[in-house]
Amino acid sequence: MMTKREEILAKQRQLKVLFSAWMAEKKQHEIVTFRRENGDLVEHYPNGTERVSSHAE
Repeated sequence: MMTKREEILAKQRQLKVLFSAWMAEKKQHEIVTFRRENGDLVEHYPNGTERVSSHAE
């Protein structure tokens, strides 16, 4: 039997895996804009190229 905390952690892991798969699929067909950990705003194109559209300050 899992505790409530363990259930939440398991659900978070599952959601992270699902989100990663969804984002990988989306990147193959659409231009995706996201913020890197360093704060840079990046545009990812379906052909695999990336362009920094805004640098972190």
